[in-house]
Amino acid sequence: MTLGGWDVHTHLIPPAVVAAGEKQRFGMQRNQGTLHICSHGVPLHPLTEINKLVDRVAGDKLDGAIVSVPPPLFRHDLSDGDHAAYTDLVNDSLQNACRAHHPRLRPHAYLPINNPELATKVASQLGSEWAGVVAGTELGRLSYASDRYDPLWKTLSDARLPLFIHPGSSPDKRLDDFYLSNLLGNPVETTIAAANLVFGGVMHRFPNLKVILAHGGGCVCALYGRWQQGAATHRPGIPTLALEPQDAVRRFYVDSVVHSSPFLRAVIEILGEERILLGSDWPFPMGASSAEYDLGILDAALQHKIRKANAETLFGSRLF
Repeated sequence: MTLGGWDVHTHLIPPAVVAAGEKQRFGMQRNQGTLHICSHGVPLHPLTEINKLVDRVAGDKLDGAIVSVPPPLFRHDLSDGDHAAYTDLVNDSLQNACRAHHPRLRPHAYLPINNPELATKVASQLGSEWAGVVAGTELGRLSYASDRYDPLWKTLSDARLPLFIHPGSSPDKRLDDFYLSNLLGNPVETTIAAANLVFGGVMHRFPNLKVILAHGGGCVCALYGRWQQGAATHRPGIPTLALEPQDAVRRFYVDSVVHSSPFLRAVIEILGEERILLGSDWPFPMGASSAEYDLGILDAALQHKIRKANAETLFGSRLF
């Protein structure tokens, strides 16, 4: 059985963003090998080295990778006008970078998700060259349960554009020590986003919305039984749901970056084999070192499904 397949979770900083940092645009500044964005200092290498990603794809014997800009580039701090211009800059540059390596690299368009109306406008203008869209979890006073996002969910559903939810940063200062902002904060932020989609009824109202959760879905699979119990016992604040939490959770897709063989098996059992996608989080240290890193424990048929068949079913012609 040939391997092939798609890594749905990789990152690049496109050249035009680096150039904007050199000109100190959008509050960014380049200082030698680092791009400074707000309080983040983002190393440019290997995030700007597209050939290294291409080499990784070849080394993993994959057909290709789907590319997103990294979370520090999710600029929820920008004004509406600047955010629109910044979004165009990021997406145009990422599209051009991936186009030079078509069909091996396919881009996820960045959505300015804290502005639902702008995010909807951006999504409505995306063509078939985009694999899907990526959005962060920093929404200001909003949540993914807000009905202001309904036009976006409809736009993505109608266009069959998968939504990749990737955590940005955690606002919880208790997590500043011990790298907990990543070790705990990132999966928690993903889980909060998913919980709002579940309890806000989004997964019921938009059955054709395809949502991918980063890092194995955060804590969703560990908590779905608790969510179900809360709904079944009518806990305060939980509305009557047309789609039970346990069923809504099974409409999510997740990537395979979990760093735990027992937990990966649990995720597969809870969500189903067809809902798991290969992801590496390349090139970050908290990612997977190879396609075999998480999937090597699985039999060949299941590896093929997760590496290749599931992505081809989800993204369809957008991969080719």
